[in-house]
Amino acid sequence: MTLAGPPHVSPGLQAFTVLIARGVQSTVNGLSAEVRQAVLAELFRMGARASEEHSGHTPCPPYTLRLDVADCRMHVELDPTRTRLSLTGLTRPRPH
Repeated sequence: MTLAGPPHVSPGLQAFTVLIARGVQSTVNGLSAEVRQAVLAELFRMGARASEEHSGHTPCPPYTLRLDVADCRMHVELDPTRTRLSLTGLTRPRPH
């Protein structure tokens, strides 16, 4: 695996780990390429934003977010102390 990033890292910035729960992975795999890309892009955007917001701050307990992305309902657990974001649920509307 190769990690890409800026040649230097600003002090205080941390990497966030983005996890997809095992039970959710098959749902993610079943999405169309366009929807899957939108869902994954949102997860990484949230991780990057959380990393910026919580860097150097006092510890924060984990919290859960529910959001709609590309007609999918996402359940995301964010644990700033462990710098981890987990996709714990994903539902999509059934075709008519």
